[in-house]
Amino acid sequence: MKRILLVIGLALTPAIVHAAERPFMETTPGPEAWWLRTEYHPFGKEVRGFPVAKIRADWCKANEFRKDLFPKELAASLEAKSPFTADGFFDGSKTRQTALVGAYETCAGKRGVFFLIMSRPEGKPAEISFVREFPGEREFAALDAFKDGTIVVFHCLECDSATQLRWSRVRKQFVRVPAKGSD
Repeated sequence: MKRILLVIGLALTPAIVHAAERPFMETTPGPEAWWLRTEYHPFGKEVRGFPVAKIRADWCKANEFRKDLFPKELAASLEAKSPFTADGFFDGSKTRQTALVGAYETCAGKRGVFFLIMSRPEGKPAEISFVREFPGEREFAALDAFKDGTIVVFHCLECDSATQLRWSRVRKQFVRVPAKGSD
């Protein structure tokens, strides 16, 4: 019995070591832009103090995108300000909110990127107001926020592929809005 356990343990050791050594992001060589060739391997158990399973019950790992998680040569292509987080009053209330993007992995191994808005009521604990998943092995997300409350989640750095979201007072939730200039 001890031999069987030893053999199983030795067989699993490379997988465990590999998982621990796997970088947050892997970019394959190619002529396309780096964000089209990059896979994210989240490792975090919480995002801004929220346990991953409280964000989505089927998530096991998630990381907020931060420049320090990107290799220096790729981080240099990002804007001077952080393109991954924005603060504002996105739902028109007096409650300050933070919007951010990152990568997630479900407990079943499916990966993608996410957009999250957390509310920070004064004198109370922060709470998650909105989460949107963009499933896919090679997804990317950056964001920008505008004074009218529109938040734009960009799916690349040099194109118009984006998801625009705005608070709907009627629906009392963030909804997707058509891109400006689209039919």
